[in-house]
Amino acid sequence: MIELKEVPQENQEKVKIFCDVNNIPFDGGAISHIVLDGSNVLGISQLKVENGIAEILIIFVKKEFRNMGFGDGLLKMQINYCYRNSISFIKVKKGINDRFFRRVGFVEEGEYLVLDVQAFYTNLKCKQ
Repeated sequence: MIELKEVPQENQEKVKIFCDVNNIPFDGGAISHIVLDGSNVLGISQLKVENGIAEILIIFVKKEFRNMGFGDGLLKMQINYCYRNSISFIKVKKGINDRFFRRVGFVEEGEYLVLDVQAFYTNLKCKQ
């Protein structure tokens, strides 16, 4: 069974091991989300919040599990985290898969792509 969930701060070891094995940066102070298939980690994301603005540090899914919606799920968990915690804006450095972020509604602002969290939920079109 596939699960996407937030990783409590005290349980970040699994995220750190995944990052080390896949040679990607890890921030012990970031908010982490994880995609699990049983005990197998398929992907992770990390979000750093400073001064009321969130920055996406990484969204990474193992190559063999890409194009299955896990990256979208991790991004939506980050957006939802910000919404629930009254964080108005999320930014990500340009050059980190810009097309992926623009597809969701991120817009260019200097060296970042930025998403207005409230506008994202206001403009969300649900299919009936």
